[in-house]
Amino acid sequence: MFFTAGSGTTALPGTEGITVAMLEASDGMFAGLQTLLSMLGIVALVIWATAVTSDYASGLIRLLVQAEPRRGRLLGGKVVALTAFTCVATLVTTMVVLPFAPGIASMAGVSTGAWSADMVRTVLEGYLQLTLSVLLWGVVGLFVGMVTRSSGLSIAIGIGYLMVFEGLAQMVLDSAGKWLPGSAFAAIASGGSADMTFATAVIVSAAYAVAALVIAAVSFRRRDITA
Repeated sequence: MFFTAGSGTTALPGTEGITVAMLEASDGMFAGLQTLLSMLGIVALVIWATAVTSDYASGLIRLLVQAEPRRGRLLGGKVVALTAFTCVATLVTTMVVLPFAPGIASMAGVSTGAWSADMVRTVLEGYLQLTLSVLLWGVVGLFVGMVTRSSGLSIAIGIGYLMVFEGLAQMVLDSAGKWLPGSAFAAIASGGSADMTFATAVIVSAAYAVAALVIAAVSFRRRDITA
């Protein structure tokens, strides 16, 4: 992305909106992560969905419910564990950017002078925005996995929605498409967008996340684990 934007050549898929000015801004080092949110979101969705569905596929869920009959608490523990794992993973991802981005930008002829301005705040904001976005996609994976109880089906549905359905829906809905989950999650990763402020994106995304967790919890508590 740095090389294509810096040289003025054809941008990589998904990076067409990235300009040299954006890369040279104070938060330019995180432009790559923001652009790759869809890929990172897919990874999180797959991990969270697999963490749920694998318990059913292996039969481990029966042992877990016997050890902890309070299913709400059991599901809460699963969410906390996956959240902690995701936060550590995004922290590692953010830390990888710090040493590599300046060197790559220099090689591509992109100025990094503005990056040093308020570096601590930039890094913290970049980490927070990335983590929130990835966690939200993880919750989507948990929701789909809990409802379908199938790794293959949940991953196919999640990726199909992200890569196909939402793109088509945005074309049909036009301006209303900004209220879809993927658009709201992307706005969080970017610290806000032209269509939605960061605060609005957080509120909309939180509503989606709460609804998904409530449905997942109801499904887990009421459905037979042997089904």
